[in-house]
Amino acid sequence: MASPLAKKLEKALGCGIKGSRPMHGGDIADVSLLTLQNGARVVAKRPRADQPDTTDTEALMLQHLKAHSSLPVPDILFHAPGILVLSHIPHAGPQDVALASKSVAINVAQLHACVAESVSGFGRSAAKGVTKPYGFKHDTYIGPLVQQNAVSASWVSFFRDRRLLAMAGSCQRTDKLSSSDYARVEKLALKLGDLIPDTPPASLLHGDLWAGNMLIDGDHAAGFIDPAISYGHNEMDLAFIDLMGGLDPVFFDAYNEHRPIEPGFHEERKSIYQLWPLLVHVRLFGGGYVAQVSRILEQFDC
Repeated sequence: MASPLAKKLEKALGCGIKGSRPMHGGDIADVSLLTLQNGARVVAKRPRADQPDTTDTEALMLQHLKAHSSLPVPDILFHAPGILVLSHIPHAGPQDVALASKSVAINVAQLHACVAESVSGFGRSAAKGVTKPYGFKHDTYIGPLVQQNAVSASWVSFFRDRRLLAMAGSCQRTDKLSSSDYARVEKLALKLGDLIPDTPPASLLHGDLWAGNMLIDGDHAAGFIDPAISYGHNEMDLAFIDLMGGLDPVFFDAYNEHRPIEPGFHEERKSIYQLWPLLVHVRLFGGGYVAQVSRILEQFDC
């Protein structure tokens, strides 16, 4: 006899499930490709027993991206506690990396054109008078880690407190970062007002843009998955891509054609913003990522 959950799932999908196989990836969830009786395929995600249940937050983030951007992301087909079923986005991998990278650039530039001031439900009223709210209406996740999003009118304050010091502090408390290295991060935090802008456009960010979260089909980006959204300086996503994206360098030329990159990004700010994903990796994996953090801190005499 089918379980109540199976019955709800069958009703939501319009037919029963014929087969299932595990998919690659999914560090914090078991991900399966389900084949339905009508031949369609969908993706099911269930949190692993030793990881937080992020399905509610992922559903919220995908809904927000759908409502407020043109970024191609999966549709939510079914959502219940502990399970998220999404549309499957077919993708065969890259055949032309340069053209695919240009496609990614266009999609990301269009995403960054979505700014917090224009978002219904996340503007002046949500931020208590803040007209450029950096952050989001809820905390989100990057991987299994909470991403703090309490809104701020100052990007310097938000990046300092909700990103740099929050993650460095978590690394120190879990013995992934030494007290002396944390003090170096604090030293850089005091300099941020002279290094990054205080009121850049509050762009909608994907937040976790690396090759595994970009579904490439031949010469174009078919979809983007596993977001860690917030509103902030668009250069956060660009720095993430430069560090981990696995794209052709033509990405930056194509992005710049659609949304000009401000002077100083490649020379200075990119390294500062790369501290965020590097500290996330320190928190999760330790090891060589600490040395990468240290090298960036040295660039700024910290």
